[in-house]
Amino acid sequence: MTNSNPLSARDPGAPVRGVGSSVAPREPAKMRDIAAGVEQLPLLPTIVLRVLRLNPRSDRYFEDLLALAEEDPTFAVRLIRLANAPTSAPAKPIVTIRQAVIRLGARECAGLVTALAVSRIFVPTTASHRHLWLHALQTAVAARTIARMLVGQKILPEQAYLAGLLHDIGRFVMFDGATEDLQRVDETHWHSPQQLLDAEHHLLGYDHVQLGDQVCHRWSIPTDITEVVKLHHDYDAPRAYGGAPIGSLLAVVQMADLLSARMMQTPEMADLDAIDLTADLSLHCSRPEWTQAPVAPSVLAQRVAPIRDEAAEMANRLLDAPPPGNGR
Repeated sequence: MTNSNPLSARDPGAPVRGVGSSVAPREPAKMRDIAAGVEQLPLLPTIVLRVLRLNPRSDRYFEDLLALAEEDPTFAVRLIRLANAPTSAPAKPIVTIRQAVIRLGARECAGLVTALAVSRIFVPTTASHRHLWLHALQTAVAARTIARMLVGQKILPEQAYLAGLLHDIGRFVMFDGATEDLQRVDETHWHSPQQLLDAEHHLLGYDHVQLGDQVCHRWSIPTDITEVVKLHHDYDAPRAYGGAPIGSLLAVVQMADLLSARMMQTPEMADLDAIDLTADLSLHCSRPEWTQAPVAPSVLAQRVAPIRDEAAEMANRLLDAPPPGNGR
């Protein structure tokens, strides 16, 4: 993703201020110190781990998800509130968790349960926090949308959504426990994912990908999603997996990540005409390392505005929903 600071119109390939300059880097952080910090994170609630292990292709998926949601009153209340949000516009008030799951959709609820859990650990309290959350949600929605477009690929859209949601979880850790480190990096006004990694390594001695990998192991996140978190900036990796589904999943999330970064940097791009938008996507949301882009830019162009709008709606519903027990 791109950073939340205003971006200049400079060449994207120009050196990052502080990278390769006279700014002194911090002594390289030791991975055991990073791991020790991650070990202090709360564990994901058991319900989330069980949701992540459900099979969306199972005939019992709806009932299994409903049973899990009913076990945790906190999530049940939040889902009911989300189902009653003005954006959902129910004809009648939603008063039961079954009604909420039907209204929101079982597969969307699985993503919402995960997002709700993560939002309780990394509470968005500043504009920068919300910016990072919006990027995560945009990437999740875009990854799910792209996965649905694929023909003959064994990628579950729900898995693509979760991988997109968690791909930058290392940045969330930095926001929560290493704010000064994050500020130092963002003061370089990095412009591209590679510049972000370069700045993190130069100034901190570690990067958000390493942190993300540690978090995934701490939380027992499924292997495929952990691989995406670890490799989402490695554009050679999808080809290295050959035709394996994990390679396709990785490329889908990478394309979604690039799309979100472009939308965050240039919000007006979604309103370009089809020809200009296709050209923009070809330039900014495809990589030469890929054997083939997951979807053609001309096809993705038709979904950019809906992706933007759905992610914004989800951010409003998720991040502005009051926590249970506050009387609202």
